[in-house]
Amino acid sequence: VRTPGSATSPVRAWLQTLTPEQENDPESIWSRASTWALLLILLYFALDGVSPFVNEPTATRAVATSSAGGVLADRLSKLLMFLACMTLAMRRHQAVRRLSMQMKLVTSFPLLALLLSPLSQLPTRTISSGALLLGSILLLYHVMSRYQHDQVLELLFVLGTATIAASIVFAVALPQYGLDQMGGHSSAWKGIFSAKNYFGNLALFFLTAAVSYRARTPFLRGARFLQIIFCLTAIAFSRAATAYMLTAVYVAYFVTVKSLHNFRKKDYFVTSFLLLIAFLSVVVVMVVWPDTLFSLLGKDVTLTGRTEIWSAVLDSITKRPLLGYGYQAFWLGLQGESYRVILAVSWVLAQAQNGFLDVALEMGMAGLTIVLLVFGFAFRDGVVCLFQSRDQAQLRAVEWYLAIVVLTFFYNLDESFLFDPKHLGSMMFLLSCVGLKAEWLRLRETQRLAGRGVFLRGKACKAVHLTVETDRFQPVRAASASSECLRG
Repeated sequence: VRTPGSATSPVRAWLQTLTPEQENDPESIWSRASTWALLLILLYFALDGVSPFVNEPTATRAVATSSAGGVLADRLSKLLMFLACMTLAMRRHQAVRRLSMQMKLVTSFPLLALLLSPLSQLPTRTISSGALLLGSILLLYHVMSRYQHDQVLELLFVLGTATIAASIVFAVALPQYGLDQMGGHSSAWKGIFSAKNYFGNLALFFLTAAVSYRARTPFLRGARFLQIIFCLTAIAFSRAATAYMLTAVYVAYFVTVKSLHNFRKKDYFVTSFLLLIAFLSVVVVMVVWPDTLFSLLGKDVTLTGRTEIWSAVLDSITKRPLLGYGYQAFWLGLQGESYRVILAVSWVLAQAQNGFLDVALEMGMAGLTIVLLVFGFAFRDGVVCLFQSRDQAQLRAVEWYLAIVVLTFFYNLDESFLFDPKHLGSMMFLLSCVGLKAEWLRLRETQRLAGRGVFLRGKACKAVHLTVETDRFQPVRAASASSECLRG
């Protein structure tokens, strides 16, 4: 007899790729050479592909367009990292293929970037960056199909501990490399990273991983405590106002989601209403007393000149609104359309200081639509799981994934790293989107099976009712059938 749910559904088959049985032992991942290779690749993305012994303005590196020296090395490093990512991804090609089909929006972004390369202002940069982005996304699919959530957190915990500790050493012992010497921020720490803002950004992301990580040994528990201290220290000394503000956002988010566990379902509406009132209050303060608010954040009303940049960038977007100027090919220094923006603001820029505007510049409304849909589905998946799931392990995973998505959204209102080919923050965001989709589908599958179970129990109870009616002259047998129904 074939019972409902006995066949493997497409959703269940896909979910099985995310729970590999051979990797259940957390210690087993460190006995494999591929894990250490993965860690080295992630280190490349964490450092933004830049040597820690380089203390040079990010904008100067990013806008270089000649074929000499550094740019040729940059193209070659992207090619090598693409091959490294593909080598690991092909080890689990079937699972990676399933994830690629399930996460169509995420997969389509680098493919669209490559398809639009003939329209790019600098096709060679678009092709090399688009290929690296595609490779990094396929690498993420490999990670999500091979490692469980706790193992992913352990990987990020080890990577974060090594990079943040090394950054503190650089800032204290090697200030010529560890301090941000550019832009009048000589007292700000940047550690082994490319800039102080990037340092503050990744320190906060690593902090979320350390807080969510459940250490499995006393040594790791002690290291976890030290890592939390290291991350908070890094954020404080990065002198990055955005990192300060979003650390407060993360604390508020953490307290809120933990409080939700103690609420009943009917209390969710009241909580959501109070949070909406708090959000509207902040908006009112920003509109009515902007000077006071921005002075607390260490910025002026123009957000340190960002509003001027945004105004100039919007003019450029209107010239190519649909398909943009090419992926990673707008900011070319004193060449192309970026020359007009730089003249307008009198700054040498490598980004629009807003991730959504940068996507619109590079990929037009086509790319921006994909990004907004990715955020929309991620928020949908996360909120549904938080309100409907009662599985503590699932809730812990969803809380971390959603924290990364929330922080990424707010970061990219002030900075820019959405779908960046060499930014670990972008990779953690996309990894979280995949994780939220997996948890949402897992919740749906659980609810579907539970619904079928209720349906079957209902039919069984109807059959028992008939048995009781038929066997009314055999009370012992009837009572036994009724008790079995009640236990079911």
